[in-house]
Amino acid sequence: MELRQLRHLIAVVEHGSFSRAAEAVHLTQPALSRSIQALEASVGAPVLERHRGAIEPTDVGRLLLTHARQLDSATRDLERDIALTQGLELGELRIGVGPYGGSALVGPALGRLNLAHPGLRLKTVLAPWQELPDRARARDVDLIVVELSQVQLMDDFAVQALSEHGLVVVCQPRHPLAGMDSPSPAAVFSYPIAGPSLTAAQAALLQAGLPAGARAQPPGRGPLAVECDLSGMLKDVLRHSHAISLMPAFMVAPEVAAGQLVCLPGVDLGLRVRFGCAWLKARTLSPVAARFMALLTDYDRSLAAQAGPVA
Repeated sequence: MELRQLRHLIAVVEHGSFSRAAEAVHLTQPALSRSIQALEASVGAPVLERHRGAIEPTDVGRLLLTHARQLDSATRDLERDIALTQGLELGELRIGVGPYGGSALVGPALGRLNLAHPGLRLKTVLAPWQELPDRARARDVDLIVVELSQVQLMDDFAVQALSEHGLVVVCQPRHPLAGMDSPSPAAVFSYPIAGPSLTAAQAALLQAGLPAGARAQPPGRGPLAVECDLSGMLKDVLRHSHAISLMPAFMVAPEVAAGQLVCLPGVDLGLRVRFGCAWLKARTLSPVAARFMALLTDYDRSLAAQAGPVA
């Protein structure tokens, strides 16, 4: 059997029809059908069957699929490793980022990488942080930029940590708290909290840091009144409400400088956040990825050096 035949089998099963699969693999439908027939001839058994109008793999087909996907991933990794020998000027980098903090970090590093190596092909894939590890496992991206607690317990990922950033309390300039010199935590957290979706550990840490009267009622509901993973939309929520949010200062520096948002002084729950780069241990880290991480680390350190709330 041939690898391309196995890839054709994967395509038919994933797309659920010969016509859609043929389009995806750039073949005519008769040519795709002949490829599957040749695969069946080589194994001596049917690999696909119709069940209630749907195309499903047979027992032999399922066995083939398991190995086909492994072979396909291994072959793509080999092709990628060979391509890495072409160096920085001809390489490619695909980065997975979440729509919250990760996306606020990568732009300057990507810009500097493009400036130094304009021949590189750079692609960012924006996805919820819950999906990013699987996007890396599926080889959709080469590395992901996430908050570290989201990947540290995953044994198949290597991680390079960035700097630790304190969280500041952010609200709109006309907020009742904005005119106070040093509002108490109890006063601050009497207002709704807006923020991104949290891991269980992050939610527990935030709950523990809140004044007793500000903790979620009823217990187990979570501390957020407004949950939003898009940083731009979350800032719009703050600008048009009395909600408050906890963010790294670098995420709101432009809005604070423009007078659209403010950071409340004197409120420090001791909460910190740390982002990092993660990639599959089974994959070779490319020179392009290593260069990007070096630039990202430098940029992140410059942000950390500007420690303290933005005024």
